[in-house]
Amino acid sequence: MRPIRLKILGGLVLAAGVAAFLIFIATSDCTTVTGADEVAVNVSAMRPGSARLFSYTDDAGKRLRFVLARGHDGKVRSVFDACRQCSAFHRGYRVVGGELICRVCGNHYPIDRMTEGKASCVPVSLPHEDDSKIVHIKTTDLKAGHALF
Repeated sequence: MRPIRLKILGGLVLAAGVAAFLIFIATSDCTTVTGADEVAVNVSAMRPGSARLFSYTDDAGKRLRFVLARGHDGKVRSVFDACRQCSAFHRGYRVVGGELICRVCGNHYPIDRMTEGKASCVPVSLPHEDDSKIVHIKTTDLKAGHALF
């Protein structure tokens, strides 16, 4: 009976370690931004076809993650690092080779079409203002995505 309990305990410890690792890799490549009424992100160095992950911590201590990407047309696009379908898993997207890749279902979203989505996995849009060098996002818009995280 004891060896079975040890195997179960070992399995639980291993599962907890894997879960902690997955949460770490899902959020470790985010750049932290701050602001009272809005956050301002300098995107002047962002090349066409590239994307970056950011996080804003709300008043409740929740990290609200989002993605800023510059399309090949030069326009900046913004989405939360979550979709309505896969957000329950709290894993978000990876940015690889000019695409967002869902860490849950594996769907690929080219930056130029990342707000279109596939099936029920669609990145949640985030309103922003862009003057080509600085992107402004209202903290109220970020806080509206609280339920996604």
